[in-house]
Amino acid sequence: MSTPRITVPRIELRRARQRFLTQTDWAETYHSFSFGEHYDPTNTSFGRLVVNNDDLVSVGTGYPDHPHRDAEIITWVLSGSLIHEDSHGNSGLIYPGLAQRMSAGSGIVHAERNDAYRIDPKRPAEPVHFIQMWIRPDEPGAPPSYQQRELALGDLVSSWVPIASGRHPDAVVSIGSAGSTLWVSVLSAGTSRLLPRGDLLHVYLARGVVDVETVGQVEQGDSLRLAGSAQLRLSADVEAEVLVWEMGQKQGDAR
Repeated sequence: MSTPRITVPRIELRRARQRFLTQTDWAETYHSFSFGEHYDPTNTSFGRLVVNNDDLVSVGTGYPDHPHRDAEIITWVLSGSLIHEDSHGNSGLIYPGLAQRMSAGSGIVHAERNDAYRIDPKRPAEPVHFIQMWIRPDEPGAPPSYQQRELALGDLVSSWVPIASGRHPDAVVSIGSAGSTLWVSVLSAGTSRLLPRGDLLHVYLARGVVDVETVGQVEQGDSLRLAGSAQLRLSADVEAEVLVWEMGQKQGDAR
């Protein structure tokens, strides 16, 4: 009788200071993976996640029309608001508690601007802080599509909420990657929560400070890359917002 093979979970901690930085006079973007002029052949993706950008964009500015293709693009706003418009006639206002997905598919052009106060006087003129994530789709060249939907922010405090998923029917928005799910949770100070189960997990601390079982203290901008179903416990020192991509492991996915 053969002895079952024991898989030891692999845990990689990447500190916020290890991220690439793109800085202009109106925006600051930290990249968890190679992006644009920033290239490291050993850090191009993790699982199907190829982009995890942490953006801070000044008032009255934004990204003009630019193209995308073959990416499931999820935008999650932490503070402020962002206007989206694209070449397929979609437009929307994104703010905390609203999930947006743009499937670039065969090709789409879009723009993102921080000027919602111009169309809604109730919106304060303030910088917008958001995380934008790109997932490789299962099928390239699909027709572009768009979806946005609001959720109750209070739900994030009680559990992990599936924000974007290719397999959870109760996810806020759907994506074209059957094995991928973005979970988000807010941990109040003094509370703890187990990570979701998954073959591959990318854990990003969007804000706050947490202690991670077997790892130690993790701060804003830090990330964990876990392979091998390591279901660790997070304990919050202060209120923390955590974004977790759960991904099925395929040949060549873990890097």
